[in-house]
Amino acid sequence: MPRPFTVDALCEQLARERGRPIRLQPLPTAEPGQPCGMWIGTDRVDYIFHARGTSPLHQQNIVLHEIGHMLCDHTGLGAGLASMFSRLDPAMVERVLTRGGYPTPQEKEAELMAALILERADWPGVDPRPLGDLDELL
Repeated sequence: MPRPFTVDALCEQLARERGRPIRLQPLPTAEPGQPCGMWIGTDRVDYIFHARGTSPLHQQNIVLHEIGHMLCDHTGLGAGLASMFSRLDPAMVERVLTRGGYPTPQEKEAELMAALILERADWPGVDPRPLGDLDELL
């Protein structure tokens, strides 16, 4: 785990280990119902796309989730979405994985990997104290 931890430092380290660059990009569309994250692995580069217009913390979690897919070597979800990216040769795309929920074991595993990365990075996380009753907060 890179120290100090940043998503960029983690991506640089993973790119060296994988032998190809990792490019972080906002998704070209921010339409409702579209995925909020996507990993497209080609033979020369890994693209990680994240939602526009969301908080930096949410974007970080999306990127770490997609890195979780990479680390778990997931394959086969959402291959038809490669057509959204006209500069990519569809024959060159090895895998496309999208993030729009957690309905599959792969999505759950990728989300767990994102949480484990933050834990290993000693990310401060949230206050472990219970929130209490809703009436106490109002």
